[in-house]
Amino acid sequence: IGAVLLKARRWSRDEVYLGLTPGVRPAPGEQARVGLSAKQAPVAVQFTPPQGARVGEVGVLLDTRADNVDVTATILDLAARGHYQIVEEGKHWRFVKRQSADELTRAEKHIVDTLFKRGSSVTTKDLRDKRYHKLLPGAREKLSDRVVKDLHWFKGSPQTAQGLALAGAILLVLSGIAVGAVLGFAFGLGLVGLAPVIAGLVLAPLAFKAGRRTAEGSAVLAQSKGFELYLRTAEADQIKFEEGVDVFSRYLPWATIFGVADRWAKIFEQLAAEGRYTPTDDWYVGHSLYQGAYFSSAMNDLSHTLSESMQQAVSAQTAATAGSSGGSGFSGGGGFGGGGGGGW
Repeated sequence: IGAVLLKARRWSRDEVYLGLTPGVRPAPGEQARVGLSAKQAPVAVQFTPPQGARVGEVGVLLDTRADNVDVTATILDLAARGHYQIVEEGKHWRFVKRQSADELTRAEKHIVDTLFKRGSSVTTKDLRDKRYHKLLPGAREKLSDRVVKDLHWFKGSPQTAQGLALAGAILLVLSGIAVGAVLGFAFGLGLVGLAPVIAGLVLAPLAFKAGRRTAEGSAVLAQSKGFELYLRTAEADQIKFEEGVDVFSRYLPWATIFGVADRWAKIFEQLAAEGRYTPTDDWYVGHSLYQGAYFSSAMNDLSHTLSESMQQAVSAQTAATAGSSGGSGFSGGGGFGGGGGGGW
């Protein structure tokens, strides 16, 4: 049992740059020693997101998996960066394509290309069609591939590591039961099988922590947690404004993956009421986004509507190819107000 716990503990420990402050990466050409993290590192507040990181990628880094919240945050980010406009239309939303020279990752290009595969605008109602059934799963797959294969934030696929660890836990339990049954029946030594059963039961919940971050991934994670701390705790008079930048819109997708989007909206509602903030972007047409109470409801509705539309698209595709109306693959979409960020 001790050996299993020791191995599981190593699975859950990320690599870090030794001798460097958490969040600091070695300069180009500089060599840094790499080891395993010994304990939870302190979080230092950071006023901007990690340089060069996209919001959906950091969402995967936080909890080791690409989920609907990461994709929805990416959809918001693409709108805020000028690739399309989101327009409220009653209970639905319309995405209207715009021209932007902003560079796209494969996941982002997949989202934009899939949204506008049939024209320059699409509604969440249209997204129920089977033609769009690959939008969310394709984006999630490409986000996962990017953080592992391109950015090298993980030693390998976290899902593969977690699957293998869970399979090992199940195998231990089953083998313990089998050994206990055989030895118990033949020699009255059934308790011998208890050790692997206990080891398997202990390992099972730890399996979901498998998927070690690289030293580079740990550095970006530390920066992300520092930025989360800023969004989670900053008051209206502490907001760092940037010349020519709508800070609210730029950081809204980040507040989304950290689970503090409604708080972020309420801060800017206060700033607007005091005459200290005027939105400059027109990426969202509808009720004012920085009206906190309305924002939380509207963004949750958008999140759920997107997920439900994609679920219906998957079901429609399944019915068309397999003669069945079943099939799903999506939960009801992550909310924007609660939850948040992932552990160390």
